[in-house]
Amino acid sequence: MKKKTLLVLFTVLTVSVSSFAQSTAYTPWQVNFTGGYAAASGKGTKGGIALHLEPQFHITDNFTAGIRFGGALTAKFALNDAGDEIGDASIAVVSSYLATGDYYFQKEAGAKFRPFAGIGLGYASAAGVSSTDLTQTGEAQTKSGFGGLVRAGFDVSHFRFNLEYDVNPKTGRISNNYIGINLGFYIGGGAK
Repeated sequence: MKKKTLLVLFTVLTVSVSSFAQSTAYTPWQVNFTGGYAAASGKGTKGGIALHLEPQFHITDNFTAGIRFGGALTAKFALNDAGDEIGDASIAVVSSYLATGDYYFQKEAGAKFRPFAGIGLGYASAAGVSSTDLTQTGEAQTKSGFGGLVRAGFDVSHFRFNLEYDVNPKTGRISNNYIGINLGFYIGGGAK
């Protein structure tokens, strides 16, 4: 049911936006494929990976709207001053479906280097497991709810780089928010 609702929402958004599109310098559609490093928020040694697919529509030369489908796998381990693991550990998987908007700051239409800032709001779900003792694993917990992101970056030709902060539901005592450093490419969306 949720997939049907998202499909209907995307179709209505696409038809509505298409009728008001005024971008004169860029082809209307682009699809972003990005991936990168995801660092869980909080203290400790952390790491992870994030992957995203994001169709976008150029409403004007400076503004795009889209829907981002993505996910991340993050892990975090607490260390003492000597660098030894002290027991606290968590692993989480997050997926999100966000309506996004990016504002491009370029001064000339058709520019190849395009710095941008953007936001996204929508639905996210998270599953996580944590442990306070490395010999015992806690129970896995899941939660769904509000998701969001704030990002800044740039496009160069058909390549994309951005830094972002993703907000996701908390599972138990695990904060599933993360900082992402992403690199990718896009199809479409180039200068006309």
